[in-house]
Amino acid sequence: MTDETAEFVAALGRYVCQALASSPEAPEYSHAAVEIVDARNHLFRAAGNRPTDETANIYALRDLCRTDEETLELRPDTGRLAAVARNCGVPSLTENPFRT
Repeated sequence: MTDETAEFVAALGRYVCQALASSPEAPEYSHAAVEIVDARNHLFRAAGNRPTDETANIYALRDLCRTDEETLELRPDTGRLAAVARNCGVPSLTENPFRT
């Protein structure tokens, strides 16, 4: 994971944690979603209660999480967040910056 991808994953992970913590309902039943407005500048906004729509860069918070085996709480899944970073065009190590 490049530094840019790692920074995006960390920022989106913090957003997901804060959004789930501030939700009035239990995280397991949350239908809240996040819209990625600008991936490179880590700009996110609440998208209301919506399902995931990758073409519009909208992701349901539950879809970005996994269940922690020890506490059985929802936690951001770094693998899924890294996949979102790729979908949003954040550079990764597999991309060749010299390719035209």
